Amino acid sequence: MSKDKVKLFQRARAALQSEKAALSKTLANAQATVADSEKKLAEIEAALGGAGSAPAKRRGRKPKKAAAKRRGRPAKKATAKRGRPTKKKTAPKRKAAKKTARKTVKKAAKRAPKRAAKKASAKKAKNKVSLKQIALAVTKSKALDAKQILEAAKKKGHRFSGKNPLNSIRVMLYTNKKAFKNNKGKFTAA
Repeated sequence: MSKDKVKLFQRARAALQSEKAALSKTLANAQATVADSEKKLAEIEAALGGAGSAPAKRRGRKPKKAAAKRRGRPAKKATAKRGRPTKKKTAPKRKAAKKTARKTVKKAAKRAPKRAAKKASAKKAKNKVSLKQIALAVTKSKALDAKQILEAAKKKGHRFSGKNPLNSIRVMLYTNKKAFKNNKGKFTAA
């Protein structure tokens, strides 16, 4: 072994030993804290008269057996049944049905004006000439980028139905590779 490797080994060993000492010290402190906490807890329970502490409330869904007992149903058997499962027959609850019917009527009444407004605004823009035809006509003479093609389409009176017309132009330009030649973001008609 070379001297460098021996020195590296000795350094690593010294570092590990110091880390071990620090961790054992931390562990001893933690154990002392736990012992103190257990003593205080015993004193508190004794002061409460040994009534016992209530179990901590469990979060999340409750176990199936406990849930079945609470609802007044017998717990399910552990044996597996063969064949098709039987359909459960449940009597409709009138109060719950009335409440849900009222809620749905109220929701539908609230939605109706909104839907009508959406339908009125969502009507497709009817253009005489397609966007592709306009872009081909504009890019015949010179190379343009997507923003310049958008401005030219707006000048020609093309109406866009989407929220982002530049996006629809870019999609059209990049998907129609036979119709448009791309040179570093500048497009010309093929």
